[in-house]
Amino acid sequence: MTRMNNEVLGKLDALFITNPTNIRYLTGFVGLENRDAYLLLHSDKAFLFVSQFYTQEAKSVQLQNSFLKIHFPHIKTLEISILSSDNRITKQLQIVSKKENIKTLQFESDNLSVSEFTSFTSTLSFLNLKPTQNIIETLRMKKFPREITAIRKAANLTDECFTFIQKKIHKGVTESELAWEIETFFRQAGAQLAFSPIVAFGKNSSLPHYSPNGQGSTLSENDLILFDFGARVDGYCADMTRMIFIGKSKPEWIKAYNTVLKAQTTALDLLSNHFHLSINESVSKLNGADIDQASREIIEDSGLPTYPHSLGHGVGLDIHEAPRLTIHQDATLTADMVITIEPATYIPEQFGIRIEDLIHITHSGIDILSKSTKNITILAY
Repeated sequence: MTRMNNEVLGKLDALFITNPTNIRYLTGFVGLENRDAYLLLHSDKAFLFVSQFYTQEAKSVQLQNSFLKIHFPHIKTLEISILSSDNRITKQLQIVSKKENIKTLQFESDNLSVSEFTSFTSTLSFLNLKPTQNIIETLRMKKFPREITAIRKAANLTDECFTFIQKKIHKGVTESELAWEIETFFRQAGAQLAFSPIVAFGKNSSLPHYSPNGQGSTLSENDLILFDFGARVDGYCADMTRMIFIGKSKPEWIKAYNTVLKAQTTALDLLSNHFHLSINESVSKLNGADIDQASREIIEDSGLPTYPHSLGHGVGLDIHEAPRLTIHQDATLTADMVITIEPATYIPEQFGIRIEDLIHITHSGIDILSKSTKNITILAY
């Protein structure tokens, strides 16, 4: 696994981490708000600053066996400070920076607001503030076994929910009612939602990120349903999309479904073959853009419009993480990543078809974590 060594951290001087997901990843600390905690890495020390509302939780944070220790093995100590209205983060940064002789403070530019940056430059004028991008996010792309275990549990629960939700489909049911059933299922299982579930009937399925107003549409005779949802277990997400056809399916729906399934199968085969070959042979790097292009060509060749989003994305503590599989970005895929493969086609104001699986890339191939059937499923109205 990738580690950031003394030399790299030395070049950073000090790294100030504000992204709550990155803080959780490194330390295990979980808050409710974006600024419940901050993390500062410098030399062989880490400093965790925690809101006064989490004094007890802060006591459970340990350096040993944390991802912080794994990625930054040279860090020997973790100091915890409690923040309050009289002891704000700027005050603590002043104290620590002067004590540790920090001259340059690198920060996560994608997670600091303009007002926060203005406040820091004013209060910490003695520091040279430098922006960084995706330092911790890059480390998060490769998953450790304990992360895979949590993701697998979330994927299994998502599969169970798909079996459950099909029993809740009936005449007159609404999109919002089915979405609520999904959330209730996860909550009763002791899990959380990875994201607000998408339940889209008929023409609503042509909107990739559809969200209903009020109760949403009511199920009609000879309809289709797009389900896109996932559980979150121990902080880690799952993501899956499946289609259900109701009553008599239109031929264009079936054609589109088979085309999208072929596009997904093509992408999965490319992934599987590459990592299977890489066991014993020297093979070139596999780029997400190439897989995206291959998938799009299947859909385009069938005469259907291709999807406006990426073919897939990383999944972990966030539902959308690096890497992204898109023709617009070079992203090398490697073993230990967890990604989605979700080709689609959308016919505006008519229907949309999307099929999505969660994939664990291994050193010998791929492990498809989404087990729910992709055979065409038609239910009576």
